[in-house]
Amino acid sequence: MILQGVGLMGLGVYFFVRVDWNQALVFTNGQGQIHVQTIDGPFLELLEQATLFAIFFLPSAVLLLLAGLTFLVVRRRGWLLATTAQSLILLVCLFAYPDPRPGFAYPFIAYSILMVLYLNSRGVRAAFHSKEKPASSRSGTVHEA
Repeated sequence: MILQGVGLMGLGVYFFVRVDWNQALVFTNGQGQIHVQTIDGPFLELLEQATLFAIFFLPSAVLLLLAGLTFLVVRRRGWLLATTAQSLILLVCLFAYPDPRPGFAYPFIAYSILMVLYLNSRGVRAAFHSKEKPASSRSGTVHEA
């Protein structure tokens, strides 16, 4: 989870580094106000892609980092955070990105599906959930033979 969160953040940094900020945005000062304009062209597409990635995937990356760290301390909440983060990534990739989706969305979709299936497998669920049965499921009746 931590590796996936760091990978998402690294991809976001890559998108922001690709933008040439001096050519994509024009800042003008006037009477105590700063005006920002974008310039049409290929720079605007890179700026849009970097901004959309930050808006859509930054919350998921933070959730993944929290989930990875929470696995060490509180297992049940870590499992819930991890499942929520994977679901959020799937939601963003499937519904938030306009058609056509960027090429990196499809590996995210495939990986998130695999992680959701893995997190919901019997062995992982048993490891993260407590092994005690609740008091309501225990029978108070003693049967003698």
